[in-house]
Amino acid sequence: MNRTVPRYYHVEVDADPERVGQVQRIVAAHLRYWGLEKLATPANRGLGLLMEAAGAGARTTVETWWTGQHLITAVSHQDAARPGRADADLACLSRIAALSDGWGSCTAHARRIVWFSLRSRNGDREPLAGKRPVPSTGASLQVPRIEVPTTGVALPQTAEAAS
Repeated sequence: MNRTVPRYYHVEVDADPERVGQVQRIVAAHLRYWGLEKLATPANRGLGLLMEAAGAGARTTVETWWTGQHLITAVSHQDAARPGRADADLACLSRIAALSDGWGSCTAHARRIVWFSLRSRNGDREPLAGKRPVPSTGASLQVPRIEVPTTGVALPQTAEAAS
């Protein structure tokens, strides 16, 4: 599979404990299909943390994007005020920050969205753009030549020609 082509996958599930493992296996299968086996383990760790932080029974949306150099995984759920969960949420976010290259959180349409990104390492990186095209021999330009005017105008003489 060509890893330079952007990819996208999403699924909506309940964040029940038995569903977390199923979603992790589904996402890992997509990453293997996309040729990103090395990113599957850290992506699944972060995905599991975010789904568990959403709370059991919460309807969550899991989205995964591959940009060609970064894998971005986001989990969104209804932003319900849950007493006593602030410390657990902070612990989850600190663990996400430790295992990812970047992360963020926002609220949109009464849903809380938490995302993290994993950068492709040197062995996984492929250029997004192709190499510079090589010009064909027919497309190359000729070096400008001095042409003798046909109107009978005399050319200026150089020092060597005058002697």
